[in-house]
Amino acid sequence: MLKPSDYITDRPDLPFANYAQMIDITSKDYAGRDAILYRSGKQREFTRWSYSRWGDECRRIARGLLAAGLVKGDRVILWSENRPQWMAVWMGAAIAGLVIVPVDFLATEEECLNIIKITRAKAFFYSGRKKDFAASLSSGGVSMPITVCISPEHENSPSDCETDYTRFGKDAENQTLPPIDSISPNDPASIVFTSGTTGFAKGVTLSHKNIIANTSAAIRILDPKETDVFMDVLPLHHTYPTTCSFMAPLSVGIPVVIAEKIVGKVVIDDIKDGGVTFLIAVPLLYDKVMAAIDAGYKKLSPILRAPLNLLRKKALKEAKKGNPEFGRKALKIIRKKANLQSLKIMVAGGGALNVKTADFFDSLGFNIVQGYGMSENSPLITVNTPYHKKNESVGLPVSYTEVKIIDPTPEGIGEIACKSPSVMLGYFENEEATKEVVTEDGWLLTGDLGYIDEDGFVYIKGRKKNLIVGAGGKNIYPEEVESHFAGSRTILEVLVVGRKDTAGEIIFAVIVPNYELIKEDYPGKESDEAFVKDLIKKEVESANRSLPVYKKISDFTIRKEQFEKNAQQKIRRFMYKDYETP
Repeated sequence: MLKPSDYITDRPDLPFANYAQMIDITSKDYAGRDAILYRSGKQREFTRWSYSRWGDECRRIARGLLAAGLVKGDRVILWSENRPQWMAVWMGAAIAGLVIVPVDFLATEEECLNIIKITRAKAFFYSGRKKDFAASLSSGGVSMPITVCISPEHENSPSDCETDYTRFGKDAENQTLPPIDSISPNDPASIVFTSGTTGFAKGVTLSHKNIIANTSAAIRILDPKETDVFMDVLPLHHTYPTTCSFMAPLSVGIPVVIAEKIVGKVVIDDIKDGGVTFLIAVPLLYDKVMAAIDAGYKKLSPILRAPLNLLRKKALKEAKKGNPEFGRKALKIIRKKANLQSLKIMVAGGGALNVKTADFFDSLGFNIVQGYGMSENSPLITVNTPYHKKNESVGLPVSYTEVKIIDPTPEGIGEIACKSPSVMLGYFENEEATKEVVTEDGWLLTGDLGYIDEDGFVYIKGRKKNLIVGAGGKNIYPEEVESHFAGSRTILEVLVVGRKDTAGEIIFAVIVPNYELIKEDYPGKESDEAFVKDLIKKEVESANRSLPVYKKISDFTIRKEQFEKNAQQKIRRFMYKDYETP
């Protein structure tokens, strides 16, 4: 069993008791360095915010909020796309002693209105694309003392929104900010509303200490250097990017590049031009990047591919032994051809990373590691490291984090629970829901089923609530069955459910065909329903050959529309319960 000292660096913890102290220290210590890089629309050069400007922007927002009459603990809603102003509003609220409530930009107006009402927010910062909603708040029965637009409705188009943001707080220069020690580490800093895949919105309330401790844990285990450059491609309202690609770099003087949108060319250009070394994303993005690189790789001549394939086998073998440098040096030509040569490490989270995807990137010297967490733990719980990794696993516990398995089966599988300084304060004004997931002695019940191996690596089998009990009482994890279709050119999405049977539950699959690739592989056949169904049937039969009898898919149906998903691109399973009924 590995000890934390075996895989966690000896870097000191972050010296901040709260975000006011973080801004005070970092804006001085790293004043002249780049903090945030961003470009949008047709911009060729990045707009750059130094740490000095970053601190000034945060303090201006904080003064504006306090001058407008908000007091400690008041809630501030933030509904916008990723951009530097988003970060400034988040931090500005925190250093003023207020509570920031970021909202998923893809949430409906009804969902946002509900969050505003639940939190009784006193300020609303919003994207120009939400200006009609902002204007309708009063007619919706909401009294909102402060509304500030922080981005234009259309990039490269003049807008009052930019003036709205830059003007806010400018006339409050004499407003004093709260003394640093007046904000307790245990004061709430943020409320993140997460419905996950259940549909029931709960406000995860995180303190300054919660998030800073988790940020510190991420830094100590992944050990970024001053020469690194992070990239943020994920929606910042979620705790994963907030902690790992916003707070982590900006707490230690490292710049972060904000991608305007998750579009292949935009992301790759930003990586190349920004010199990005740390990419933090979800498995879906890595799957897409893998497909693009693999398509280009297969176009190389067989004569060139033959020696490269040998190098890739060697690189993967070395990566599994904790030696990523071999592949990094030997396969540099491939990464350069993909315009990704600056990347030193890829971090995957927010969902299960397919082992084939992980092995693919390791074989090219990219050095990919998978982590695991949940918003209720701010969020990081475990992560692989470049030197201690198993691609089938979600990694080892981070600093000051205990992980245990509750009520394990004879195979060692049970509910994963964790205890750490990052466990939430609770669900906002919902003590009953909090007690369901946080025990009296501080253990967070994740709802995930998994096990821990002899080295201490954690593995996830699936969600407790999704568990299917088959004939003979066998436990079947739908996510495990679904993973067998990863990388298919025929199947875009698959949802596995249990259907009641006299002997238990049988395995039923709901499948969305990949019509785009079917058209590419079989021109003119994509609209032939019988042909497509036959292709799907063959894929199911192929998967069944590699599955034990009790996990085999008994039947399937084809769904033409993609499934509804949450911000982490996980299927909202609660919406498709009808498929469980024959």
